[in-house]
Amino acid sequence: MTLPQGESLMPTKQPRGTELTLEQQRADEALPQRRLRLEPVHRSVKRCRIVQDRLRLWKQGVRDLVMAQGVRDLVMARCCALHTFRVRLSPWQPMI
Repeated sequence: MTLPQGESLMPTKQPRGTELTLEQQRADEALPQRRLRLEPVHRSVKRCRIVQDRLRLWKQGVRDLVMAQGVRDLVMARCCALHTFRVRLSPWQPMI
């Protein structure tokens, strides 16, 4: 699922023969810390097996219909809503 305002963060590659600036090094060091907070959320969303399993609708026209209507985005949005519901329902876990 991709959002128009979303961006993916990648570490900065070191140019050949030069060093990264201090600001770039700090940004690269912050990425794993961010990922540590996001990975459990991904795992919780993937509890809904429909998100991680392959689409197996091979009939003529059905697969095209599913792809054209953006069903994947709709399913992902519903699974994210279920994750939020689960997190808010369980009082012993902190909200991320």
